[in-house]
Formats: sequence, C-alpha cells, structure tokens
Amino acid sequence: MTGRERIHAALKGEPLDRVPFAINLWNWFYAQKHWGWLADDKKHLQTPIEFLIDIGADILSRWDGQIKGRAGLGDYVQFPNGKLEKWFTGDKPPKPIVTAFNTYTEGTKVHQRLETPHGELTQTWRFTEESCADFEEKYWVDDFDKQYDVVKFIFEDRTYAYELDEYRRDIAAIGEHGVVMVEIPENPFKTLHWLCGPEKAILAIMDYPERAAELCEIHAAKTCEFVREVCKRTTYDETPLLMSNDNLDAMLFPPFMFEEYLYKYYRAVADEVHKHGRLFCVHSCGNNWDIRHCIRDSGIDMMEGLTPPDLGNFPLEKARSEMGSNFIIEGGMYCYHQEIKKGAREAIDDYTRTLFDGMGDKQRFIYASSCTTSPLTSYDNVLHFRDSCWRHGKMGG
Repeated sequence: MTGRERIHAALKGEPLDRVPFAINLWNWFYAQKHWGWLADDKKHLQTPIEFLIDIGADILSRWDGQIKGRAGLGDYVQFPNGKLEKWFTGDKPPKPIVTAFNTYTEGTKVHQRLETPHGELTQTWRFTEESCADFEEKYWVDDFDKQYDVVKFIFEDRTYAYELDEYRRDIAAIGEHGVVMVEIPENPFKTLHWLCGPEKAILAIMDYPERAAELCEIHAAKTCEFVREVCKRTTYDETPLLMSNDNLDAMLFPPFMFEEYLYKYYRAVADEVHKHGRLFCVHSCGNNWDIRHCIRDSGIDMMEGLTPPDLGNFPLEKARSEMGSNFIIEGGMYCYHQEIKKGAREAIDDYTRTLFDGMGDKQRFIYASSCTTSPLTSYDNVLHFRDSCWRHGKMGG
C-alpha cells in the first residue's frame, strides 16, 4: 500500500497491511537543520516532507499546506475593516528559521500590530535558540474587560484569503506518500488563549460568561464558513481531515467549561465538516481523560496527538471502549521514549509492541507523535520507532 492508501484505510477502518507510521517531524527537522545535527546523508534534504519520504514514513501532515496559516491568527488572515502589520526585530539569522508558528527571515522577534475602529493591539513572538521554538512574549490583549470591543472585532471581522499556493505545492510534494490535515480556526477559547494568554483567558471566561457565550456563537459561524470554503477548494482524497489545533487538555478546558460552552460549538462545526464528507480532528495532547466523553459526544472523529501515561493520562488501549468503535486513535509516541539514550532500540521496541498488543485489532489507529517529536530525539530513535511500527504493526490486510 502507498502511504496515502494506508492513511485513508486507517481513517475509514478498512483493511490495511500495517499500522501507519505517521511521525510528526516538523519541529524536529527544522531544529536539526538549524543546529547542524542532520546526518551527513540527510543534509541535502530541505523540508520535513522530503525527510519523511526518505525514511519511508506515512505522511499525515499537520503544518504543511496550510490555507489559514500556522496557528493563532495565521499568515493568511484578513481584516476588511482593520489593518494588520508585521515586522521583525533582533539579529537577522544567516538562514530563515522555521518553527511551528513562524518563519524568521529578518530577525528573531516577530511583532504584529492590528488597528481597528475600537483601538490598537500589538503582539510579539520570540524565537528561543535553546529550544529552537518560539513563544508569545507579549499577548495581544492586556485587559479583557476594557478591550472587549477589540476582541469582539477580531472574532467578527476576521476572514481568510483562502490562499492555495502553499497547499498545492505541498500536496504535490507529498504525492502518494500521504495526506494533509488542513487547520481550521481554533475553538473560541483557544483563540482567547492566543489573544490573552491561557490564564487570563480562563479567568475572563469565568468572569464574563455572557461575553464568552457571545464569542462562541460568533466564532462558530465564522468557523463553519471557513469549513465550507475550504471544502469547495479541496478534495477528500487530498484532505480527508480538517483539524482544529486546540490542544484539548482538561487543564485548559475542564469538563464544566466544555459542557457549558464548547459542546455546542464543536457540535456545530462537526456537523458542518460531516456535511461535506470530511472527518473532524482536534489536537488533543496532554491530559484528556476527564473530558473524553465530552469529546466523544460532540462529534469529533479523531483526537490528534493522544498521549498515554506517564506523560499524559489517556491509555490508548481504552480509547476504543471509551470513545466508540469508529473513533480514530492517533498518537502514542512521546518525549520519554523519543529522547531515551541507553538501550533505546530495545526500550522503543518493547514499548511499541506492548502498546500495539493493547490496542487489539489496531483498526482506525495511526502511530504518531503526541503533539511533536522532541528536537533532542536522535535520528537513530526515529528509525527505531519506524522499524518497531513496521515489525509489530503488521495486519495482513
């Protein structure tokens, strides 16, 4: 089977030859390239897609080919009644630095300014050399109450260019090796996390429940509009999964908050996604066990990046009984085994075999990274995961 055939079969619960090996190497690849750690025979590779093809992975792309841009407001966001600007400060890197959220070409900080009829907001991303990742140094919103009109403006006025150049380029590069998950706008509370920071966002939701409900309603309509427009421009074969990059961790979205606000939102988005014959995926690394039934009942088809104990708290072998026979399980690799050094081959193989044995029939299961692959993962360990998946994931379909 080709990677694309294998991914499609896993999503549909159809017979397949083995469990798909769909490790997420975006951050890992660009960090290795930035630090000069790629093996000599891999240094000519320029993109994660090229690397994944080279090692024989089944590609389930999370960051490539995005139509809204990567995370937060995204590169292709538009505000018809506002003005959004971006600029760099800091030392210009000798080569562009690519992270999950930005590409640093002219400096190591990215600043953004949004001018609206209700006031101005600014935000800053900062690249950190030690992690080869970036973080929000300054959030958009300082005071939710005083700046609510601007927050509401962002929810109401935001639209997208539906730029397809990156999408078509990466679809062509992936070819028969896999598929793309197109990111749709994050859930309304994750959007508030990007705007205010998680702590202030959660407090704002609790302090202003009527405003939270209003934003959810606005955001649901906007997200459904995005889904409709994306489905007009893409095919199921290229993009069977539409993904909301929310990180459904119970710490950030506790059960009462999910039931009060997010259930209705997810139900509306899931219905829209299903109306167009696609599957609905939500990024869900972390501790998800306490909200598993909320997720199941809201119409979500797949949780992306499920993390088993000890790092997470969702035993993958219980996902089928808890989430239903049609639920798609994706994840399993996490940093403890990724970064292991002593006895790595044996430890990764034992872990993978035990995990796969616990999954039972392994239908609708994709072996993938829980959120990401740590930049400290050795190239040999990447191959150990691959070889263990190939060895223990055989299904004979």
